[in-house]
Parts: sequence; structure tokens; C-alpha cells
Amino acid sequence: MTQLYHTATSAPAPLPFRIRLTDGRSRTDPTSFTAEEIADAGYVAAPPQPDHDPATQRLTWDGSAWGIEDIPAPDPVYRALTKLEAMTLFRHVTGMDDAGELAMREDPAIKLLWMKWETDVPQSIHRDNPVVEHFLSGLIAAGYADVEHKAAMLDGWPTA
Repeated sequence: MTQLYHTATSAPAPLPFRIRLTDGRSRTDPTSFTAEEIADAGYVAAPPQPDHDPATQRLTWDGSAWGIEDIPAPDPVYRALTKLEAMTLFRHVTGMDDAGELAMREDPAIKLLWMKWETDVPQSIHRDNPVVEHFLSGLIAAGYADVEHKAAMLDGWPTA
């Protein structure tokens, strides 16, 4: 691997084609630069780059040493669900059966919530739509789900 050099203000890189010495002269053949000329021009040999996985990690330079940091995973892109798919997911995470869903739909305490679900919610719904939060919170308040079910539903929402 090619030796990399850095200055007080630059990250490690191969030596440039031209370096300027402190006496004002410049040199233009990197293969003939002496260690003294390189140092006089303000370049310092950088330590070898550490091994890393470029697919998941990136190298950093703090001015004198290499570092490795993980590349953050991209935020997932969730797909829109139909109301039926959303309800199927809810039933799956809560373990609710047909009788439980029917009882929930007929509960007078959440009749308005169901009416809004049926009329105000678009046929295709996104995970980050505020109505999802409102609907799940309403089902939690009515005792048909708990915060763990809500978390499981949001975690289980399919990605695109």
C-alpha cells in the first residue's frame, strides 16, 4: 500500500506531485523526495490504515490517528397497509380471534374510534400516520391492547 502523509490541517493522502520547502524551493518528483524534504515541507507519515469493513464501517481521521466508526443503518421504509392488513397485524400481535374482534367492534366505549377508523382513515395507511398512534392508544385505553402490543405492531409493520 502507498504510504500516506498528512499535515497539521490535512487528512492522510499520497504526497502531492509538488511540495514547497521552507526555503521557498519546490520539488516536483515524489519518487525523489527525501525524508528530510518531506518533513521540511510539513508532511508527516500517517500510521497504516486499520482493517475495517467498508460496507459497514468508515475510517475517520482526528488529525493524528485513525478511527473506525460504524455506518448507521438506513431508516427502514415502511410500506402502506390496507385497513385489513393493519387489522390482521393487530390481531396477530394481540392474539385476538374473530370473537374478540367482533366484541371490540361492538364495544360502545370505542364506537367513535371505530367510526373514525372506517370513515376518516384512508384505505391505505402508513405507519407514521398520526391516526395509527391515535387508534392504538384508543385500543390501549379501552383495554384491548397494551403498550407491548403497540410496540410489537409498530415493530412488525412490513417494510417496502
